[in-house]
Amino acid sequence: MPQAKTLNARDAKLVQWLSEAYSKEAELEADLTAHISLTEKMPYKKRLRKHLTETRDHKRRVASRIKQLGGSTSSSNLPGVPNAVGEVAGKAVAAVKGQVGVARGLVNPQAETHLRNAQEELREEHVEIAIYTRIETLATEVGDKDTAQLAKGIRRDEERMAKYLAAELVRLVKDVVRAEIPRDQRATTRRRNTRERTATSRTATARSRTATGVVRSGTRSSSAGSATSRKTSARSTTRRSSRNGASASQRTTTSRARTASRS
Repeated sequence: MPQAKTLNARDAKLVQWLSEAYSKEAELEADLTAHISLTEKMPYKKRLRKHLTETRDHKRRVASRIKQLGGSTSSSNLPGVPNAVGEVAGKAVAAVKGQVGVARGLVNPQAETHLRNAQEELREEHVEIAIYTRIETLATEVGDKDTAQLAKGIRRDEERMAKYLAAELVRLVKDVVRAEIPRDQRATTRRRNTRERTATSRTATARSRTATGVVRSGTRSSSAGSATSRKTSARSTTRRSSRNGASASQRTTTSRARTASRS
């Protein structure tokens, strides 16, 4: 039987923290599987399935990195948990949580079950984000670029899922309200809609007034321009008439002078 590789302090710490991540991924793999079976809301169920695929990929990649560093996934160095077995320990925890989830589904309405499951999932995503943040930071500090890159990539997946779950939690609370709270005990949607319509109407009126002001301003400018044009034309006509009158007077005077000279 081959002897286990003796790890230096750096690699031993990396393997320890990666093993914790591996155990968490194994736990969430089983946890998500249980939640998917209890979920009837299809968009939510579809997103859980996608993240289950991501979780399995994370577990595989973390296991590969542990082996590259000389460690093993057959045992996990979990602080305060002697002789814990990584994947088995994770799945055992998930099995207990799964039983709790099933019991919750039996006693609670579907909307409430969805909400409680999403709350647990969001909490676990933040735990994973913390795990991979410290792994990335540790790997960066000790010069392990491969582990740092692995942790960074997985952390981004967990952050995307956490963002989705935070938004889904709001939607699920609204589902609970619609399912369990009588309409006359909810916030008055009609009032809210009326306020929104009033605000929209005011905005449209303000825009209309602004547009009307522009049109009127343009009309006034056009009228002023026309008046100015008419005045200019009248002055030109007057000037031409004056010139024509002066010319006629001059012609008359000249003709009289000629007649007198002949006489």
